[in-house]
Amino acid sequence: MSGDDAAALTARERGDTHVALRGIGRIVMLVAVVVLVAGVVLTGNFVHTGTFFPWLRTATASTTAVVGEAPTPSASAEDDGTTPQTPAERVASEDERLSAVAALGSTDPALIEKWNTVVLGAKGGQATIYVLDDLVALGAVRRDDDKTFTLVRNVVVRAGVELDLIVPGVTLRMASSPAGTTSIVGWGGHLQFAGTEGERMTITSWDDDRGGPDVDESDGRAYIRVRDGIMLTFFADFASLGYWSGRTGGLAVTGSGTVDAGVRLQNTTITGLHYGLFASESTGVGVFDTTITGSTLTGVELTNGGHDFVLQRAIVRDSGGDGISLSRQSKDLSLTETTVEGSAGWGIRVDGSALAAGPTSGGYGLDPASGFTLTESRVQDNRDGGVRVISNDTTEITRTTIDEVRTAVLVEGPSKGLTVANADLSSSELRALDITGRITDATVSGSRLVGRRIALALAGAAVIVKDNDLTVSSGYAVELADEARADLTGNVFRGIGQDAVAMWSGARTMQADNDDSHWSFQWAWVGWMNEHPMMWMWALVLLIPAIGVPLLWRRAREHRRLRRLLRDALLRDGQERVAAYGGSAAEDPATPVPTPVPTPVPPPASAPPLFAGEPARLARDARADRPRSFADLRTGPLEGRTFASLREFAVAAVVEGGFSVGSIARLFRIPQWRLQKWVDEAASAPAGSGRTFT
Repeated sequence: MSGDDAAALTARERGDTHVALRGIGRIVMLVAVVVLVAGVVLTGNFVHTGTFFPWLRTATASTTAVVGEAPTPSASAEDDGTTPQTPAERVASEDERLSAVAALGSTDPALIEKWNTVVLGAKGGQATIYVLDDLVALGAVRRDDDKTFTLVRNVVVRAGVELDLIVPGVTLRMASSPAGTTSIVGWGGHLQFAGTEGERMTITSWDDDRGGPDVDESDGRAYIRVRDGIMLTFFADFASLGYWSGRTGGLAVTGSGTVDAGVRLQNTTITGLHYGLFASESTGVGVFDTTITGSTLTGVELTNGGHDFVLQRAIVRDSGGDGISLSRQSKDLSLTETTVEGSAGWGIRVDGSALAAGPTSGGYGLDPASGFTLTESRVQDNRDGGVRVISNDTTEITRTTIDEVRTAVLVEGPSKGLTVANADLSSSELRALDITGRITDATVSGSRLVGRRIALALAGAAVIVKDNDLTVSSGYAVELADEARADLTGNVFRGIGQDAVAMWSGARTMQADNDDSHWSFQWAWVGWMNEHPMMWMWALVLLIPAIGVPLLWRRAREHRRLRRLLRDALLRDGQERVAAYGGSAAEDPATPVPTPVPTPVPPPASAPPLFAGEPARLARDARADRPRSFADLRTGPLEGRTFASLREFAVAAVVEGGFSVGSIARLFRIPQWRLQKWVDEAASAPAGSGRTFT
């Protein structure tokens, strides 16, 4: 028998008929794990980056530093070291100039020589009106052609004076470059900019070196401002004005607390200003049929205690901050037929919070501001959300559509008096309406609220909710928390979730006549898993070892059972062999019993003759040594022998070599019962049948 005989036993001869199935199972399990892990990785890449293979993207090369060191101000040949270098310093310099100019007479030579400013004062102590030709005559404006003029000096309009720039079809360029900027400031006076419907007036910054508007705000930029005065615009277009602060923001109206300041914009377009419109301590601000686009910061900023603000048929679009902001105790804002969209902050942000929580040096009041009305308007596609109202009393949102990715309307207390009626509020990612904080006297009625997981969220508020249509993709139509109170009557709940109305943390509700026939039940955890689809894949990945653990435990149990069966079989085999020799252990192990010498008895005539090697087997049945390899078998009677098959080799090892059936079965990796059967068949084979071994 050659050295390769060890591999000649087939799986069937070993009794192992499940090798192929186990191999296939292992391959399938391995492939499943690889596919699931790859699916998790690729799906995660697509969800977060929009592509399955983000590492294949080629980064766009750029020669411009994204983040660099802040420039250090330094004097140049044209700079004596006194020119401000930062925007904040430029604003402070402007304040200094205006304060100095206010103290000088309108004909003082220092106005031109030091401050490059033309002051328009009252003539003869009476109200005086100046026009564009007057500015040309005073050297403040340069005439470029019949329709184009350039402001080359600052203009200050004092109290009792009105500057009327009613010039249809004319473009007024305000000089603005790194070398210096110009401004028109109504210091107690009134400003008017107007064209006609067919021939609009245009006001823009202008950099002669660039041959176009000044788009760099870092070195200052031309602006228009009214302090303690009135600004009026009709059929006028403003572009590329303002920088850094509110009062230098482009179009600004500021009050000092002693004289009312106001502005009226009608049929006006405002494009690319720092603030589209900035109003501080002002009253009577009106914006009608006006479009404000592309402001660097807020589109309309109303702040510092102003009141009586009206926007009708206005459009505020693509602001760099909030679209419209009301703050610092300003109140009474009314928006009608107004559109706010594309803001980088909130579409509309109303902060009526009290300026103090107790006694302060400024003597600020402790009550929140009041008065905000949003009617027949549209708010959409703003990054942070639609409308946010903070501690503002008497808030009304009626007949308005708000469609956002994030929260459509967020109302935060403490406050009293909230009305949401006949509104259409929707959010594709968060809540349609979120009312939180100590809010009383609140009503939500006749509205359509659509959210992703929650349509209406109430926390700590007391609200009457009636006759609304509330829809969610999966979650809760209404969620109450933090001891919120709600009366829910006549509402229609649509969507999928565990409960249409969920209550937490001491919340209470009264429900009557609500329609939940369009609501489908779904366990909350299933909804949560659907909101986080990656969790399903991770659950499948974790399910594989979860299934494998009981299988391994079952396999170990089967191995223990087989070992017990093998031990029992070996014990029985040993007992049978002892019994076959007619001997047994002494009952008293302490007393040795001599083993009787059996008298040889000739076999009966009918018994089969002993085949070759039987004496050797009988002599070595009790061998304690166990063969470790096939080389151990090729000693003694089997040395130098060859066999036609492993079966003959195994039988000869038992019969002639004298090794036990169990040790040979383990060495040859065949069932013990099968080897015993082969041995019995060899013993019962007639002489000359080829079953004997020589």
